[in-house]
Amino acid sequence: MAICGKLIQNMLYDCTNPVIGGVESVVYLFNRSDIVAYVRDTVNPQIITDITMATITPAVGATPAVVAKGFRYEGYNTSVKPKAVFVKKDYSARYDHMVDFVVFAKGSDVKAEIEKLGTNRVVAIIENIHKSGDSAFEVFGTDLGLELTTLKSDPNDTHSEGAYELNLTSPGNFKEPHMPATFFVTDYATTKAALLSLIKA
Repeated sequence: MAICGKLIQNMLYDCTNPVIGGVESVVYLFNRSDIVAYVRDTVNPQIITDITMATITPAVGATPAVVAKGFRYEGYNTSVKPKAVFVKKDYSARYDHMVDFVVFAKGSDVKAEIEKLGTNRVVAIIENIHKSGDSAFEVFGTDLGLELTTLKSDPNDTHSEGAYELNLTSPGNFKEPHMPATFFVTDYATTKAALLSLIKA
């Protein structure tokens, strides 16, 4: 029997640096098809140090080629809710990645953009409130991407007041081979700058 997950280190409680729950109210979405490659740490491949985006070549005579970008979806308070759940399968161990968030905007252009999520797969990056070490940024849907699973907008709902509530999850029949990856470059400030450089201004 192959042993793929042999334990190698202790997990100790840190009294001076307790875990802080919650995430910042923003999610960064990337078209999965726009991501060419992840640059991973050679010692710990769980850590992504850079994301290579595709170069979009326009038609002849159009504007110059541009590098694809991700997009910032701003929320409010606790409107961004990421989660990872272990899924034990007959022949493998997998992880279901989920990111729930709310779009606080209205209009035809907003609906047109949300509809694209129904026929696309995206990769999401969230920012934890806990920022010790390399824990601030996590990447959901790294390998398979995330799909729009549910969407709700109810103008009479006193909780959402008609905002669009979206649920993104791993594809129904397939799950991610790993937990959400860590995005980290040197320190928090450098990592945040690297992330924002990948996002449309």
